[in-house]
Amino acid sequence: MSNHGGNSAAIPDIGNGILSYSAVQFDPISANTLEEVDQNADRILQWMDRAVVGNPGCDIIVFPECCFQGMAPVNWLQVGIAINSVPIQKVCAKCKELSVWGIFNPWIKPEDGSDIENTAIVVNDQGEIAAQYIKMNPALSMEPTKPGRDMVVCNGPKGSKIAILICADALYPECWREAAFKGANVVFHISHWPIPGERMWKITNQAGAIFNSYYVIGVNSVCTDEGYSFFGGSMAVDPMGMITYEAPRGMPCVFTGAISPMAVDAARISGSNLLWTAYHRGACSADQKGVGLDLSDYTFYSAHSGEEN
Repeated sequence: MSNHGGNSAAIPDIGNGILSYSAVQFDPISANTLEEVDQNADRILQWMDRAVVGNPGCDIIVFPECCFQGMAPVNWLQVGIAINSVPIQKVCAKCKELSVWGIFNPWIKPEDGSDIENTAIVVNDQGEIAAQYIKMNPALSMEPTKPGRDMVVCNGPKGSKIAILICADALYPECWREAAFKGANVVFHISHWPIPGERMWKITNQAGAIFNSYYVIGVNSVCTDEGYSFFGGSMAVDPMGMITYEAPRGMPCVFTGAISPMAVDAARISGSNLLWTAYHRGACSADQKGVGLDLSDYTFYSAHSGEEN
């Protein structure tokens, strides 16, 4: 597996095909020191214990963006941590202890000394890092992190094919569609999404689900730091864009649910599949002989690649 790739070769046990999740609407400390990062890590462990008590047998626990460091506006470099650091070792060990998968978001300081990477990690139920995803669209101009180059999709529990979007990624349709093209059947949108963006948060999660026919679990922070307030409002959205659960605003909590990732796969085979129809436009026309037109008539992706605007 490449350093930033997924575990496409490892296929976990599908079991009954129903993915039970616990999403933690977390209130991270805005860390200015590594000691405060450690405090956040210990609080993550406490919430993981709560999550499995409240949802016995859950398959995966998900935390929002910035769960280890918050988003202190000054000391970015001072609170970056290595991928093998103690805080990450702690959550990996807790996943193994609880026999549960986890999604977390540390700010990683690369070994080569380059810029901080806003990184989501997927940890399996053996405590191993199964995949890493670097945020492709850091929030300009407030986030001085290095952008990622690859939308990662990895195999997860109960037939899930997991993609992760991190906060501002959700404002770019390319991220949602890339995840779908790579086979994702559930997207975890982990975020540190501030007030006054409640309406944008809801619309982007619903639109991402509708346009790409997969589940979206949006997990947002709830706290106030040196510059912003983060409202919570975490939610679950089905492939038709219906919000099936919405967490309260303004308070830390765990919300739980169950989804069927393989139902997404089945619908893409036997039902209406927007990913297929996009490449076969007008296939019902007799002139198109059941094939239709591909994407080549859209000039944006080819004509504007690499251009500065």
